[in-house]
Amino acid sequence: MHGEADTSPSDKRTLWFVTQNAHKYQEARRVLDPFGIKIRMLDYPKTEIQRTSLGEIAKFAAEEASKKHNRTVVVEDSGLFVRALKGFPGPFSSYVHVTIGVEGLLRLMRRQRRREAYFQASLALASPRNSCVEFAGKVNGTISHKSAGTKGFGFDPIFIPKGARRTFAQGGTEFKDKYSHRAIAFRKLALWYIRTKPETNSQV
Repeated sequence: MHGEADTSPSDKRTLWFVTQNAHKYQEARRVLDPFGIKIRMLDYPKTEIQRTSLGEIAKFAAEEASKKHNRTVVVEDSGLFVRALKGFPGPFSSYVHVTIGVEGLLRLMRRQRRREAYFQASLALASPRNSCVEFAGKVNGTISHKSAGTKGFGFDPIFIPKGARRTFAQGGTEFKDKYSHRAIAFRKLALWYIRTKPETNSQV
């Protein structure tokens, strides 16, 4: 197991983010820090089942990881849904990014006038003894005509959130945290977490 310095599995107040993507972890940490919620990165490959639902994918991986590592974990699954492509790449966004990349998706959109799209993130919070809790975040926007920016990852260089004129990759961390689907989902998690009773938090 890799990641930050380990703590005792009995420390149930610590949330462990199961991800191998440092960008996602840093974003989650920035969002949760103002709420006083401690999160650590569990650098371990999550199990991804083949489903069309981001929530189902995240829930399965979270429940499995929680039991395997005997601690409270958070798993996130996200996707870019393009209207003109009937929701593609959706839950297969990571695979599509690895195979055809940003430029490949732009080629698929080359003759499309309608460029509406949205990013969606699904979070699953699971512990060995309790039921899984899910949170979701969504941001509408459009697909740009060309890649722009170097500050993001994935399809960030071609997604312009609604109400903005820059891509996620052009805007930087403050911009991303303001509009991000992932940030929205983690804020929902944070509000739920701090509203639960202390004794519940110790077992979540």
